[in-house]
Amino acid sequence: MRRALILMLFLSLLQGALAYAALGSAPSNFGDAPVRQAARSLAAASGDQVYTVSQSTLDSGTIVREYSDAAGIVFAVSWNGPTLPDLRTLLGDKFATMTSAAAKRPKAGHSQLAVEQSDVVIVSNGHMRSFAGHAWIPSALPAGFDTNSIE
Repeated sequence: MRRALILMLFLSLLQGALAYAALGSAPSNFGDAPVRQAARSLAAASGDQVYTVSQSTLDSGTIVREYSDAAGIVFAVSWNGPTLPDLRTLLGDKFATMTSAAAKRPKAGHSQLAVEQSDVVIVSNGHMRSFAGHAWIPSALPAGFDTNSIE
């Protein structure tokens, strides 16, 4: 029995080590090869800024998009589908911000969460079989990027 508990603890720790965060770091790994959409250009006064959108479709049918800058750092994410993705993986260290904001709200009758802080903006809404949301780091947005363009 003790061996089984130790093995379960080890596997849970290993699983956490294998999943790495997306928002603010490298794109996450959801188990499938993400479809890289074409690089998109932003016309800015200082020249063209380029960002890449990677799209992954999870087994559940949920679509996850990660917006990366030229250095490969994810500055925005979005999700849309019948189930929530692993938000702990997708939001990285910003997940704690979301959960603390959710804990301060009354539970009944609310299907939307909006967090707007200087270091992160998170909007999540939905109900059974229909979830959508997006998040971004304001200070990491490329010059000229319009957050309304996050799909």
